[in-house]
Amino acid sequence: MSEEQTWFIPTDDLQIGTRLSFDLTDGSGQVLHKAGLPISERLKERLKKKNIHSVTIRGATPFDEGQTESLLLDSFPPQSIAAIQAAMESAKTSLRNFLSSPVKDRDARALELVGNVGQFVEQASRDVASTLAVIALAPKRANKEIVEWVAERSAKLSLLSVVTSVVNSDEPKESFEIGLAAMLHDSSLLLHPEWFSPDSRRDHSYLREYQRHPIESAELVNGTKSVSTNVISLITQLHEQADGSGYPRGLKLANSLPGASILNIADAYLALVEPLTGGRNAPSDVLAYLCFHASKGKFCKGMLQRMIQGMSVYPVGSTVVLDNNMKAIVVQGNEDSPLKPIVRLLQLGNLRIDLKESARTITGPYTGSGLYKCERIKKSQMYEVLWRTDH
Repeated sequence: MSEEQTWFIPTDDLQIGTRLSFDLTDGSGQVLHKAGLPISERLKERLKKKNIHSVTIRGATPFDEGQTESLLLDSFPPQSIAAIQAAMESAKTSLRNFLSSPVKDRDARALELVGNVGQFVEQASRDVASTLAVIALAPKRANKEIVEWVAERSAKLSLLSVVTSVVNSDEPKESFEIGLAAMLHDSSLLLHPEWFSPDSRRDHSYLREYQRHPIESAELVNGTKSVSTNVISLITQLHEQADGSGYPRGLKLANSLPGASILNIADAYLALVEPLTGGRNAPSDVLAYLCFHASKGKFCKGMLQRMIQGMSVYPVGSTVVLDNNMKAIVVQGNEDSPLKPIVRLLQLGNLRIDLKESARTITGPYTGSGLYKCERIKKSQMYEVLWRTDH
């Protein structure tokens, strides 16, 4: 951004508690509010009395996109982020231990995993926004060991599914079973390391064998004392589509468990945002595609609405462009206004705007660079990723 650029911020957009990174002065140069001090209701009243309806920033310093992670983290209580990240790491460790343990030790390892999923449910129920931030802050890394990839992907799927279940007002027991099924669903992928090679992803000759992996995963945990029959059923139904076009059994929505619809949508979202083949698609594009296919009967419309209600149309961690061409990062959704989340402006450091209370609107995703670099989704990916083999 050049030094000549000027930005106008309506004083109504100055959120109470926000700390500006610059001194606020009037036309004569008198300092009205010093940098670093929180915006107060009293200050906003003073500005109104002085007939100051907007703040002008000239030559604003460009925001370093490499700092988007710290900006997102600063938007939430540190203790909430730390608790959720700790639960996620513990769950990944316990899943790795479970997957690598001999059959005789699986009951004990499963019990450890059950405890960590319980922590997911507890933390997500307390703070949905912080949980979504942790998911956004755990991007896929290339060249992982297969077991590490499965553990990290399973933990993110579990967290997102639990959040959707909480927004859906499910009972804690239901949220727990959904979270546990998400953690265990891809267990059998470790039996087929050949599926992770680039060559095999181009060769779909093993498609029928791959589509049986939910049943294989269920067979691996069947008989484990702490894994209920309901969880096992959820594991087998995760890839079933509402219109019966899914796998492994082609069940329709009416014949599947309600929790399976949550798992199916959460899995589709993650698979499209971060395809196994690399890159990152704009999360808002992914949700738009899911909405389109829900209208065609592929997904449960009600469950997709619940997920969007919790995440917003522009999920936490998304970088977006506002109608005044400013770039921002989404830090929280508004459940009753999915198109108007709470954002923080990238160019102006920590300025926080609740779009529900602002005249500003989002015009679309910002592809950007750095941690949140993303691409516009390609039409072909819907079938390549969801209903073929590239999960």
